[in-house]
Amino acid sequence: MKRSLILCLTGLAAILLLFAQQERVQNPIHAPFEVHAVFPRENPPGFYQQVEPRDLQALADQGWELVSVMPFVYRNEERGSANPKAVVTQTYPAYFFKRAKAGR
Repeated sequence: MKRSLILCLTGLAAILLLFAQQERVQNPIHAPFEVHAVFPRENPPGFYQQVEPRDLQALADQGWELVSVMPFVYRNEERGSANPKAVVTQTYPAYFFKRAKAGR
């Protein structure tokens, strides 16, 4: 009986020591970000224009970091005079940016 009590207390003490040795994990502080999306322009309804590379470069110069590019519009266009006309699929991508918020 005495041995089992001493064994249980030793085991409990070992468990308490292990918990005391663990690092206390605080909620990490994350840097706040601003996000910005650039979509293709729709001039007349149903007709799109690609985003200009100089617009993307201007955002990069302002400190925006490109994080994602994804197709925003798929458009099938008939081209040529052959019967049947050839169909060309055009993709108009959207661009997504982030940068750290200033002043925090």
